[in-house]
Amino acid sequence: MLPAIKGDKWQQQRRSRYGAWDDPGVSMFAVVGQEPLDNMLTMMTPLPLGTSDLDKEAYPMIHKTSDADDAVFRTVKFQVEQLALNRTLQMRPKEEQKRIDTEIIRALVKERRSEMVAASRRIQLQRNVPELRDLQLEINVAKTALSVRKSMLSDQKQRCLNKKAELDEARAHQKQLELQLGKEKLVAEKKTKAFREALMSQLAETTKNRLQEQQETQARERRELLELQKNYALEQSQEAEKLALRRKELQESLKKTTAQKQAALEIEARKNVGRPQRGILDSFGPRTAAFVAKDMKRRADEIQAREINSARLGAELSQIRRDRETNDELFIDLLEREYHAKDSKKFLEKIAAQQAASYANREQVCLQRTAAKYFREQWAAIGNNIPRDSTSFGERQHRLNTGRNAMMHEKNMQCHHEMVELAIANKHRRKADAEATCGITSALAQLQNAEDLAVKEERLRMLRSEPREVLNAIRPFALTASEHTVLNLETSKRI
Repeated sequence: MLPAIKGDKWQQQRRSRYGAWDDPGVSMFAVVGQEPLDNMLTMMTPLPLGTSDLDKEAYPMIHKTSDADDAVFRTVKFQVEQLALNRTLQMRPKEEQKRIDTEIIRALVKERRSEMVAASRRIQLQRNVPELRDLQLEINVAKTALSVRKSMLSDQKQRCLNKKAELDEARAHQKQLELQLGKEKLVAEKKTKAFREALMSQLAETTKNRLQEQQETQARERRELLELQKNYALEQSQEAEKLALRRKELQESLKKTTAQKQAALEIEARKNVGRPQRGILDSFGPRTAAFVAKDMKRRADEIQAREINSARLGAELSQIRRDRETNDELFIDLLEREYHAKDSKKFLEKIAAQQAASYANREQVCLQRTAAKYFREQWAAIGNNIPRDSTSFGERQHRLNTGRNAMMHEKNMQCHHEMVELAIANKHRRKADAEATCGITSALAQLQNAEDLAVKEERLRMLRSEPREVLNAIRPFALTASEHTVLNLETSKRI
């Protein structure tokens, strides 16, 4: 019997070892933890009919002949393990509870390890994938904008509260001022009423005194006006007398002056009898008119000369322009004709060279055909006339040449077949390479699709981990349409 191994019983049960054959009470399928039991072969299901313990197929540890023997071996081993497990559960409940606790702990450790691996993979994706980095940046921006918005709203609310308190205080102060102003207004109205009454009495007395003074002033002014009218009438009569006297003096002086002028004119008329009289306009005579006409003619000639020069210069410029355009068109036509002539010359030279080469080749081929025909006819004539001898040198050379040509033909055919096989092998190899490339491409596409799916799931996980207000604060273009639909977000939402 094998000695028991110290340590965890569950580890001992998982390490399957077969017992020795020197003890008839130990099964060949027993494990280390099952060896202290009684003969377990009596509890086993019998083997199928037609088998024997003496056959070599009954010892699968030593010699396994087929898959059926392996299946029987695994079946018997599973039955033995089940029996041992049932016996162990019945005999050692504490160890079974400890085993169950150990399994639970291992499952928890495995789950924790898988969670750590998944978390590490998510961290690696967030660090390496630009989309996740951009999404995290957008989330941080949204959080910052949301915090700024909250602070702005709180500040605005605080300002509203402060403004409301200030307005309430201002209203109270204004109401107090209005009450004080009402009291002051009542006092002022009383003072104004008393002042008005005193002022009315004073105004009535003043008006009475002023009217009395006005009446006195009007009477005095009326008397002064009468005196002034009398004085003015007296002065006007005196002035009229002076004017009449002055007019009479002037009329007499005018008559004297007129008489003197008439006398002078009569004397001048007697002196200038028979002489034509000249006035101021007589200075505009024929000489002045000639100068004016000459000046006007000079101006008209200058204007006509300028017009003639302008027309002549315009005609010359038009002629120069037309000559230049004609020269340019002529030069362009000459260049085009020269280009076409050179091109045609090159083309004709090329055709002539090709024709000459073709004629030379044709002549050479004709000469070769004529020579070949001549030599064939000569060899045929010689071969018909010369008797053949199998032992002659020429016949031996002919046979050697024939064998050499046959061997060369065979080698050429063999090389051709090898080249065809090599081409087919290359085709198969290229096909295999193409299939391998397609496989690699499909594998890369699958990996890329898996990575895209992981990135998409990670994006959704990152978005679901954020509160609703942060998701609403994210700019819409940073999320895809499917993410908007899954998260039920408004695409037109703006912060």
